[in-house]
Amino acid sequence: MCGICGMTQSNAASLRAMSAALVHRGPDDEGLYVDPGSSAGLAARRLSIIDVDGGHQPLSNEDGSIWAVLNGEIYNFPALRRRLAGRGHTLATACDTEVLVHLYEDFGAELVHALEGMFAFAIWDARTRTLVLARDRFGEKPLFYRDDGKNVAFASELSALVSGLDAAPSLDEDAIDSFFTFGYVPGPQTVARGVMQLEAGHMLVWHDASAELRRYWRPPVHAGKFVGGSRQIVAELGELLEISVRGRLLSDVPIGVFLSGGIDSTLVGAIASRLAGPGLKTFSVGYDVGRVDETAPARAAATAIGSDHGEVVLGQAEVAVRAPAALGLLDQPLADPAFVALHALSEFARSEVTVAVGGEGADELFGGYPRYQWLTRAAHVGEYVGSARASRLRRAPINASRLGRLVTVAAGEDPFAAHVDWVTADRSMQRARIYGPRLRELVGRNGHSTRLRSRVADSGDDLAGALMRLDQLVWLTDDVLVKADRASMQTSLELRTPYLSRELAEFASSIPAATHVRGGGKPLLREVLRHELPEAAHRRRKIAFRVPTAQWLRGPLVKQLEETVLYERGWFDAANVRGLLAEHAAGHDRSSVLWPLVALSSWMSGAGSVYA
Repeated sequence: MCGICGMTQSNAASLRAMSAALVHRGPDDEGLYVDPGSSAGLAARRLSIIDVDGGHQPLSNEDGSIWAVLNGEIYNFPALRRRLAGRGHTLATACDTEVLVHLYEDFGAELVHALEGMFAFAIWDARTRTLVLARDRFGEKPLFYRDDGKNVAFASELSALVSGLDAAPSLDEDAIDSFFTFGYVPGPQTVARGVMQLEAGHMLVWHDASAELRRYWRPPVHAGKFVGGSRQIVAELGELLEISVRGRLLSDVPIGVFLSGGIDSTLVGAIASRLAGPGLKTFSVGYDVGRVDETAPARAAATAIGSDHGEVVLGQAEVAVRAPAALGLLDQPLADPAFVALHALSEFARSEVTVAVGGEGADELFGGYPRYQWLTRAAHVGEYVGSARASRLRRAPINASRLGRLVTVAAGEDPFAAHVDWVTADRSMQRARIYGPRLRELVGRNGHSTRLRSRVADSGDDLAGALMRLDQLVWLTDDVLVKADRASMQTSLELRTPYLSRELAEFASSIPAATHVRGGGKPLLREVLRHELPEAAHRRRKIAFRVPTAQWLRGPLVKQLEETVLYERGWFDAANVRGLLAEHAAGHDRSSVLWPLVALSSWMSGAGSVYA
């Protein structure tokens, strides 16, 4: 795991500035290379996981004509290394980065198809003066770039990229609007005008002052049916998951598992414990307020697995300090409240391990979100409800989640519009009330559901499959995996995700979406868990990785929104936000609107201050 950066036209000062901004991603080592013939440069900060002593980056081929830097892990690199040696290549290290330069010698930019892993990498070919950037299939590892029409600069984090530019870009108001609506900035957009995210499953190839974007993979369309019986499906799924977990246990440093007590992490923990043997370390997080604490089910799962379990309690006094600090260090604002808890859990685990394994991706690949079923029902109910009744139902002042879903189903609301409303807790409707002058003109624009629909318009999926695939393309990449990457890397911990192997994802897509969402979701994973660890194969209702946000916003984080740069700089309206705070204090839960403001305020006072 590393932080990487570079430029096609560079100088040592800019490279070192970008590299210094990535020290938290790689505290163990620093390397820099500038091509004497072109001034193109690469730099890397390294967190040593594989070949601790011999994996210095940047790393080259035998004659020094091809150089590479890698952020992440290539899980199948041992097999690739053997294959390359058999083809006559000389490999000087046992590091996964080295396979990139030799694969490039054989296959050029198409080398990405040989890789299984989480990665963002850069390859500089000094012979042809070509730069290749690539990001893994689901976007587990980030990569940002700026193309000014002549040269390209890139870095693992937006803040690092900006630190190497001559001047900080301006903030993009449209991106801030998208952030408030979704709670994250959907790629390829960023908050910095003129800077882009390289999307998951994409490459950028720069040559002769021209950059070309190429998509090399995307989540497959769900099949009409799987050829085979249910026993065969479960058996094959179990085998693929075991292969994926085994690959993610590859490490020369201590490794553990993040355990919530739910299906996803318990299944990964059970397989990891069986493969690694007794004494596997597991970790969970709890709270000193509210009723969303998961330490008890995590403890029960750890007992069933037989792991060496540890837990940390995130108290309100600590939240008052940790939340603004960690949110302020983000390279882009992120309004997922679980980020703060994951940050605390990562810091706690880092005292004992350098690598952790989590359950991210299971819900998106195996139908874990209840909204898939609800929205499918909504799409088919319109023919049974008259238009006048549907119109009245849509105007009904109902906010409770379950009753609200029933209204949506009965009203026959457009499923993609309902999807946006549900995943954003209807925040778009609050924009007119709380936006300040810098954002107010954007209130009338509301094409979010149209843009989402376009992402899967040509997929051929049924509705449930389209929504699952949409989450894989957007929500998973730009929220879930950003949260996992930044929370862990701020504490110099590597977090791995077994559910996001290519083979597992492609197998999941071969099964009808209706099968995945049956019975509350994830029936196949439940069945695999029943075979793997019968005593843990419960039917616990799906609960997201939640935190006591409402209580935090009535206690330790109230001051964060009483006075904030968001008002001073015209982003939000002070009086109306304080009105929401008063409503929240009186017992009306306004967390879904207030938390993005806490996240944005913290970021603008921290890493975002360079844009002011």
